[in-house]
Amino acid sequence: MPAKKRHATLRKDGRWQCKVNGKTFIDRNQNKAIRKANEYDAMLKLQIFDSTKPKLCRDYAAEWLHLYKSGVSDKCFDDYALQLDKLNAVCGGKMLSEITPDDAARVWQQYNGLSASTIKRAAQLFRGLFDSAQENEYCSRNPFRSKSAQPPRGESGSHRCLTRDEIRLIRTTPHRFQAAAMVMLYAGLRRGEALALTAGDIDLAAGVIHVTRAVRFESNQPILDTPKTAAGIRDVPIVSDLRPVLKKLDGLLAPSAAGKLMSEMAFTRAWDSYLLALSQAAGHDVRIRCHDLRHTYCTMLCDAGIPIRQAMEWLGHADEKMILKVYDHNTPARNATSAAALEAHLHPNRKKPGVKSGVKSTKAPNKSA
Repeated sequence: MPAKKRHATLRKDGRWQCKVNGKTFIDRNQNKAIRKANEYDAMLKLQIFDSTKPKLCRDYAAEWLHLYKSGVSDKCFDDYALQLDKLNAVCGGKMLSEITPDDAARVWQQYNGLSASTIKRAAQLFRGLFDSAQENEYCSRNPFRSKSAQPPRGESGSHRCLTRDEIRLIRTTPHRFQAAAMVMLYAGLRRGEALALTAGDIDLAAGVIHVTRAVRFESNQPILDTPKTAAGIRDVPIVSDLRPVLKKLDGLLAPSAAGKLMSEMAFTRAWDSYLLALSQAAGHDVRIRCHDLRHTYCTMLCDAGIPIRQAMEWLGHADEKMILKVYDHNTPARNATSAAALEAHLHPNRKKPGVKSGVKSTKAPNKSA
């Protein structure tokens, strides 16, 4: 099989970068950057498994990922690495031969409430890893194929609009991630845009949030970048619900425990902690996906009658089809308004229930009444 041809991209600082297996190689010479990446890839593929020695799960997972998944895109590779982090959180310090179906079940507990597609990708990854370990005689069975350690079903379908009760919970439940959730809900910022937001991006006098940067992740690490599209650079109005939150902002909107940009794993843990706080406040299990907040913002814009071009600008979309097909969810209030409008069109002269006729009588009033 011929070697994969790689390309380098020119950075803003004039240097060239080439990515391979989640790592970035930089040089002022384009060919040297590519050569560094190729040499690293070749070195990884020379690794040979030695089944005569016991193998820790975390060590084998790292070798297996680079050996068998080196041909995928950087984004896909980073997703695999993130899933293996969840595996290693439970099994990383154990020998492969010691991992049981109970351990697999504990890994799956981390996936409760996640989407069906995410769980399906993780299941394929874990089963493939342990199939390989079994073939290489590091373990005698695959714990992720046990009938007693099946993954959760997961949530299916597109993102949704939050209910009134869920919105109330977000407004009233204190948590270190509450401010970020409020900004995503009432300004429609994407996750990466919210994680990059600082006090310097807030102009309370003008009443706008300046969205100019976004965080993306490479091998779990945060990279500060521009928004995903040119339309993503925008000003979003500050509604009254956000002012008390933004007045308190000092530094990053959602910093890590060390006060820096959050890694992807740190974000996942912070979001899980936030959902737990919401669930405790509600007295029942609350399951909200982060992007549901942005969907809810778009739905509120539509319910408020904001023109679609204006909604596109505030959401940072260049194409209205995304709003119409993905973000715009029907709500009971909008259904009721639409039904009333249809009824008024069909019967323009019919009185509305409980409303007096607006036609004034020309008959003189009876003074003796």
